[in-house]
Amino acid sequence: MIKLIYLVPIIALFGILVGFILKRIANEEIKFGKFGSRYFIWMKRIILLLIIIIALYFTENITLVIVTAVLGFILSIFVNEYLFLGTALLLGFLTGKEILILLASLIFLYGLPYGSMLRRFAKEHLFILLFFVPFSLLFVDIDPAVIIGFSSGGLLQYIIRK
Repeated sequence: MIKLIYLVPIIALFGILVGFILKRIANEEIKFGKFGSRYFIWMKRIILLLIIIIALYFTENITLVIVTAVLGFILSIFVNEYLFLGTALLLGFLTGKEILILLASLIFLYGLPYGSMLRRFAKEHLFILLFFVPFSLLFVDIDPAVIIGFSSGGLLQYIIRK
């Protein structure tokens, strides 16, 4: 029997679908004019900042976090942010259920404006499946500082971006 805790990443990813459906239902409420998309962009930035702060709270090896943060920052130029959100959620699996639920909730909330800003859902958006790649590391003994630095550095790039 499958443990229900392993369904948390799937539920966290449903934020994109819910945001996309909300956009379709209340299309007249979501305006992407001069100021409309700014609120969604700032909401996404604030949520990413909260995820980084929560991840950095568990830092023990500062040097390793800084090195992997630089690596994550550089890699985030080429890869979608959902890879780094997946690594942040992986940290929740490694630290405890409370942090897992908190990070999954923030990722769900991040998906709401992300899904609302999608014009249409096409097969080009399948890169979101990179979200599940970090969970293969559950079977490997890895230092949490690597995960913290990698996800924090990668998510920082998406806060700084336009």
